[in-house]
Amino acid sequence: MDASQGVGSGELGVGEKPSAVDSAQTLVAPTPHSQLPTPQLPTPHSLLPTPRERILIRRLLILAVAVFIGVAAYSRLDLLYSHKFFDNTGRAQWIWPVHRMADGDPVAFFATHDFDLPPNRNFTRIKMLGDPEYTLYFNGVAVGGRRVGDGNQALDTYDVSNLAHDHGNRMVVAVRSANGVGGLIAAVDLTREFANFIVTGSDWHIVQQWHDDLLVRDPPAGEIGRPQLLGRPPARRWNYLTQKDAAFFAPTKQVIGARQSFDFETALPEIAVIGGTAVMVSRKTAATAYDFGTMTSGRVRLTIRKVENGPRNVTVRFAYERAQLFMVEEPVEQFVFAAGERTLLDEEIRNFRYVTVYGSAATVDVLQ
Repeated sequence: MDASQGVGSGELGVGEKPSAVDSAQTLVAPTPHSQLPTPQLPTPHSLLPTPRERILIRRLLILAVAVFIGVAAYSRLDLLYSHKFFDNTGRAQWIWPVHRMADGDPVAFFATHDFDLPPNRNFTRIKMLGDPEYTLYFNGVAVGGRRVGDGNQALDTYDVSNLAHDHGNRMVVAVRSANGVGGLIAAVDLTREFANFIVTGSDWHIVQQWHDDLLVRDPPAGEIGRPQLLGRPPARRWNYLTQKDAAFFAPTKQVIGARQSFDFETALPEIAVIGGTAVMVSRKTAATAYDFGTMTSGRVRLTIRKVENGPRNVTVRFAYERAQLFMVEEPVEQFVFAAGERTLLDEEIRNFRYVTVYGSAATVDVLQ
């Protein structure tokens, strides 16, 4: 072997095996830079979807559009058929005074509307609901009203054909809420085919103070407000409303006064926040009990002792026995007087012997 072909020369003769050193040198020998693979950067053309991907994207878009159209069509049909079969008030809106309901303050107001009617009507029927409590006056007559609960939210229908005129009709609705939350909706039907001729909306007036001539005319413009619109059925918690015939107030035949009354100290339950926790406590208060001597049936009339410039809650308890007057946990009712209002007549006919007025805020008699 030639000296130039010594160990580590990297050249092997015929029949020679590589040594360990030669093998190691072969493994670690660097690759020239010119022989490294060049990285391929993406080009605009390489980012485009392939024809197969384009077909898939097109199909997905068509499917999405079809689903959207189907849902929209179903929603529209559901709305149309719901209005056709369940909507009894047409364009009528739920209305309420401009008031922050979250504050929980009492509200009492009068919604008024003057209107004419066509002479060729078959009848005049008022469909309405004032939640949580209302009284309807039509052309100066107290027609009807009630307290509304969760289980009896239906449109009360009053046939006022005998009271209606072609010109100069006037509706006044007194609405009361002890916590300031509620709504009023009304509509007037003239024939079976011509329904909802008059409806509650932005053209109604809101009067928040009682005037002795309010059933006849509105007060000066400065005391008249416009309602806030709460939406059409099925807006909010009322959903669509079914209809039911409502009873008119019975004419008053006599007024009964209490046989005796007496004052006493008692307490009312209320919720107080103590250390960040809501707890039930008893709040001491004065009260006046009116004793009618025997079981009495009728509508209670409250006459407030001091007329206020804003809404005021008056707490009342009805009782059969004297012992109930002193029980803290017995149920009570809230009656809300509007600003300037001196008397308030309960819409319900109740049975009782005693009527307790907390805070001695009002006197009591009974209309039968």
